[in-house]
Amino acid sequence: MLLKRTILYLPAQIVGPLFQLVAMIVWTHVVNEHTLGVITLITATHELLQIGFLAWWSQYALRFFGRYQDGDEAERFYRTENVIILMSLLLQSAAVVAVLYSVIATDTNPALIAATVAYVISRSLNLYIAERARVRHQIGVYSIQQIVGPAAGFLLGLLMIEMISPAPEWPLLGYAIAQLFAALIVLPKIGCSRKVWPLDREIIRHALGYGIPLIFGGALGWVGLNASRFIVNDMLGVAAAGLFAVGYGLGQRAAAVAAMLVTAAAFPLAVKSMEQGGAKAAMRQLADNGALLLGILAPSIAGIFLLRAEIVHLLIAAPFQAVTLAILPLSTLAGSIRNIRAHFGDQVFLLHSKTRLMVVVSAIDATVTIIASLICIHLWGLVGAAAATVISAVAAALVSFALGFTRFGLTLPWAHLARIAIATLAMGVLLTWLPDAKSYAALAAHIGTGAALYVSVLALLYAPTLLRMIRRQPRFS
Repeated sequence: MLLKRTILYLPAQIVGPLFQLVAMIVWTHVVNEHTLGVITLITATHELLQIGFLAWWSQYALRFFGRYQDGDEAERFYRTENVIILMSLLLQSAAVVAVLYSVIATDTNPALIAATVAYVISRSLNLYIAERARVRHQIGVYSIQQIVGPAAGFLLGLLMIEMISPAPEWPLLGYAIAQLFAALIVLPKIGCSRKVWPLDREIIRHALGYGIPLIFGGALGWVGLNASRFIVNDMLGVAAAGLFAVGYGLGQRAAAVAAMLVTAAAFPLAVKSMEQGGAKAAMRQLADNGALLLGILAPSIAGIFLLRAEIVHLLIAAPFQAVTLAILPLSTLAGSIRNIRAHFGDQVFLLHSKTRLMVVVSAIDATVTIIASLICIHLWGLVGAAAATVISAVAAALVSFALGFTRFGLTLPWAHLARIAIATLAMGVLLTWLPDAKSYAALAAHIGTGAALYVSVLALLYAPTLLRMIRRQPRFS
């Protein structure tokens, strides 16, 4: 079931994140460091606002929306949902304008304000609709939300840059138009109501009890992920934040792209196991989810590290190359650790409704990030900022998994991990033997060759399991 659902979600999990990765590369060729810094800080600010004002409800819907599917129950949920989303969008819009004026671009203009607000509203709708669609396994709806905004928005923004100006408002407006279109075309499919009253107090109480710790935990997690960007901006300036954004953003995006190949289908299956089979069944499903996640991330980390020079020199504009080359391996490692924790370790707390423990883990992440960033940036500049994110990611992951192992019976899939390690090692040895790639075609060939060897070795190691699966398939005469 996990593998089947993962394959069905695959187009959305590849195309959308891939365009986000491509955008980070292309922006280095068409905008300057200041513009890239403004765009990065606005998108990071929205991530925080989303956590504070809507993600708590999104997580509640992902976990419990399955209980509100019929008749009056569904109507109760939809009415409450409408009010929460409306209030969230209003609060996010006001907050992002305040941050824009006070922190990011004090010389802002009406066009940038309008584009920023439109981006925040449309992106919030995309993210929420995608989470709702996962509950009902509406893969088409989920795919539209994941693909149209990043892909069409990037192309539209690029067109606006070429035709109008390389100012930050135009790429933001391109994303906003595409994201709003993606949200509107799926409304007839997702189930909703035009009513906003009366609010259901029982749902509100349940959602707040479940979600308030997620607000604190998510906000602290955002600090762990993004504080280094703002500290760089404060200590070294917005142009330095733009330089840092490329290497840091590429590493984080690369890890996220790899992780998202398998995460969309994974957690709903763990929820289903928890509801139908209890905690032990859910922990078994979570271990399987973790094995699949690590099977994707391990070769990704190794490949980026071994091919980092070719990747940077071929893809990144010259003014950004030196910093990106130094930062990319560290940011990829930090991003991978964070994804393993978020989509494996921390999900134990969601399944057991112990969301307060996520606050503890995220507080450690945030505290270590701030302290380590201040020290490391002072000592080593932008490379120190990237190193600080690795330190904080490791600290938070250790605490998360320690709690999962000791309190909830989480286990590591050791047999799977051994096979993954062997296949990754074989791939790494092959990549070290290959000559440096001097062209896009050569780089693609190196990546394809490494991936092919990894999959082949893994297939050999799993041969007995694969044969058993084939034998179980029904035969038709």
